[in-house]
Amino acid sequence: MEDTTMMDDEQMLFQGVNFTIIPSSIAEDRRQQLEDALVKHGAVAFPFDAADGRIQSLPQITHIISTTSDFPDYHQALDQFKHVVKPAWVDASLKSGKTKNPRAFSPDPALYMNEVVICCGKGIPDGDKDAIAGGVLAVGGQYTHALSKPVTHLIALSMEDERVQIALDKRLRCHIVLPHWFDDCLRVGSRISERPYTLPDPEILDAEAGPIPPTRVSPHIRDASTPIPANDPAPSTSSRNIQAFKDKKVMLDDDLSLNDRLKGVIQGLILANGGQMTINVDEADMYICNYREGEDYVKASQAEKDVGNLSWLYYLIAYGVWTNPMRRMMHYPRPRDGIPGFQDFKISISSYTGEARVYLENIIKASGATFTKTFKQENTHLITAHTQSEKCDAAKEWGVNLVNHLWLEDCYATNKLQGITDPKYNYFPARTNMGEILGSTEINRAAMEKIFFPKIQKQKQKSAKSSAKQSEAAGSSVPDCVGGDPTARSSPLVERSKRTKTVPEVATPSGVRRSEDKENHTPGTTGSRGAKDRALTKLHDSAPDIAKFEKEMKRKGGVIHGGRRDKDAGNGEKTGEKAKKAKGRESTVSKRSINEVDDDDDDDEATEDEVEQPVKKGKTSKKAKLTPIVYRLLVSKNDRWTNNLEHEANDKSRLREIGILISDDARKVDILCAPKVVRTKKFVSAMACAPILVGTSFLDYALKHNKIPTPEKHLLTDKAFEKTHGFRLDEALERAKQNQKRLLKDWTVFVTDSVSGGFDTWKDIISANGGSAFLWKGRTTNITASKREVDPPVEGEVSQNQEEDDGNVLYLISEGVKKEFPLWVKFRELAKKHDMVPRIVKTEWLLFVAMAQYVHWDPEWELNEEVVNAAK
Repeated sequence: MEDTTMMDDEQMLFQGVNFTIIPSSIAEDRRQQLEDALVKHGAVAFPFDAADGRIQSLPQITHIISTTSDFPDYHQALDQFKHVVKPAWVDASLKSGKTKNPRAFSPDPALYMNEVVICCGKGIPDGDKDAIAGGVLAVGGQYTHALSKPVTHLIALSMEDERVQIALDKRLRCHIVLPHWFDDCLRVGSRISERPYTLPDPEILDAEAGPIPPTRVSPHIRDASTPIPANDPAPSTSSRNIQAFKDKKVMLDDDLSLNDRLKGVIQGLILANGGQMTINVDEADMYICNYREGEDYVKASQAEKDVGNLSWLYYLIAYGVWTNPMRRMMHYPRPRDGIPGFQDFKISISSYTGEARVYLENIIKASGATFTKTFKQENTHLITAHTQSEKCDAAKEWGVNLVNHLWLEDCYATNKLQGITDPKYNYFPARTNMGEILGSTEINRAAMEKIFFPKIQKQKQKSAKSSAKQSEAAGSSVPDCVGGDPTARSSPLVERSKRTKTVPEVATPSGVRRSEDKENHTPGTTGSRGAKDRALTKLHDSAPDIAKFEKEMKRKGGVIHGGRRDKDAGNGEKTGEKAKKAKGRESTVSKRSINEVDDDDDDDEATEDEVEQPVKKGKTSKKAKLTPIVYRLLVSKNDRWTNNLEHEANDKSRLREIGILISDDARKVDILCAPKVVRTKKFVSAMACAPILVGTSFLDYALKHNKIPTPEKHLLTDKAFEKTHGFRLDEALERAKQNQKRLLKDWTVFVTDSVSGGFDTWKDIISANGGSAFLWKGRTTNITASKREVDPPVEGEVSQNQEEDDGNVLYLISEGVKKEFPLWVKFRELAKKHDMVPRIVKTEWLLFVAMAQYVHWDPEWELNEEVVNAAK
């Protein structure tokens, strides 16, 4: 008789598991595969009602399979102690023959290491191993003492480590990183890129690594960078089914100020996809408004209805599935008056570009602070993705608060000013662009309820007052962080270390979330919390004064001898010679000759405050009011001002008075003026801006008539150029509009030092098109390269006109001379190391791509030893 004992044991692997699968992010064939495997091994399936979008049998269910925490019943499931796991939990359990710890497979964004399995090399001290093991477990990951296939990260100090050699010999697919990577992940409370920490040549140990490369747009902010969408949704013309609205009643608040046409479009989309409209908040399932205020907002929030803004509604229309409006900052209504304490802040940002920059600008404005594109001494904060920028250097000299975006996000998530002394807000991991984790913070549910829609419970209030009197003394302990909030985001490991010095059993972040809810307080702690809250309130009220004090302390001379003392003296006291000396000191605090900085990496449209004319200081002097800038114009190959600086200055002044700013910045151009099409650095770089091309007659007319001419009457045409190079200028400009300066986004292009025009020329052209340029000297130790993801064009997203790019080609721009041969050999080694195809090209390749604004290849542009030898 066949022995079926082992088979029976395997089939009972998931006995006691009652599960449902959230289908929105799992393909149908994968969903069926998971369901069959679970049922085969003893689990019981509960169907998910896709039409309703909710889990009907939640009390009976033990496990929810989902790739995301973004579904309606997620928080309710946590409150009922249900396991929410990724599909990988099923695969791992089947592979090992025993059910894995569900916590290690949680889609909870707070458990940011939940897909990480760490093993340490032999060279890591035992004490450090214990700390790493405890840390990774606290944030959802796993630790193993044995080096095996499931390991995703091997932490070592060098390639000579015994375990590193084993990993290489066995070809284990794991990251081999320095322990600094894990330390920095814990410090910022998120999983950051392993690239700068990867052995054998980690960038963080290279003093000449060059500029920090830009990062891709964070998926957390895609279509969620603004509270008010720029474009209206298109009327429903297809049979596409938007499940998010099926059997749902939607209420649009009056504060949206929608016109009749737009309201009709939105209502039509909702009705066409199974939804209904209502004007009664009690009937509504979804409530859409601009601000966190009003009786209807409070009612909807207290009833735990879906409360979001217009941007969230458009997101549902675009993607067709439900998402939590608190998941993304700009999908939840804004505070009408901003965040308390932000009204006096003037905030600038650095090293964030594109959609990331728009996202941060909108949060700053929604918080009630003033956003300034140009960075000045009067700014209070600079938010930056890394510290390698001119703005950051200026902030350090001027004593301006320098923080990463986590500070701003946490303030907005809790609607409360967070202290900038928290280490995670002013820490910048070496060689890391913090933009890669932008938008990972969610709106804090407990904070919103506490501030905007508290649930009134009289009995609870009485007990709170009674216990508060009994434990008044408990309020003497106040956190060091000014404006600190127990609801602020921090890693579970940090929270655990604050509570006790011993190492208790690791608690899940879901437990932390529940402890923040007033209804789940442990009896006897209410009074202590109330006293602490009062102490925090007093400390919070003093925050502006403390912030000023800290800022003055950073200045040369400190508070007592700082350069601003006499400026603040408003009591009529005569300062005499002391004031003159103080002003003298103030003028020498900074070595800079200007009092504002505009980042080179800011790619958005400039504002008027960039162009401030020098103002003469005096009792009666006033800042001259300039005509608003209508066009930013770049001139290339125009001889009108050659060797005549005075004539040039006069003409530029006259043009500025009528609204034309002559600029040399090829990345911010409205009009490009030249006698003909030329391939200068300015002209080629400016093509990425999709400017209007005009001839020199445009300037002639403006200066003669002292007014701005119609650009279309002075368009630049060059049929000979178009015939020679095989593309039309008007089509190239149309492609440039599509590309939005991202033609070479995610590209790394190498350039040799001997290229005609110099490295900086080609670097500027590549950067103007969103790429990164690196000087190639044949040293592979400090260089990394990776394949580009080439996805088919998606409707509504920016096209990069890269249809001819396979994503695996690595380019080196070089000169066709024999002295470059050794560099070519090394370059091919680099490409082979990263499994890419090396392509050594003439400068003609980049000139064509940047001018035509699409990726194209012609074999005539390729360089190799045979081509050079044949030419000789």
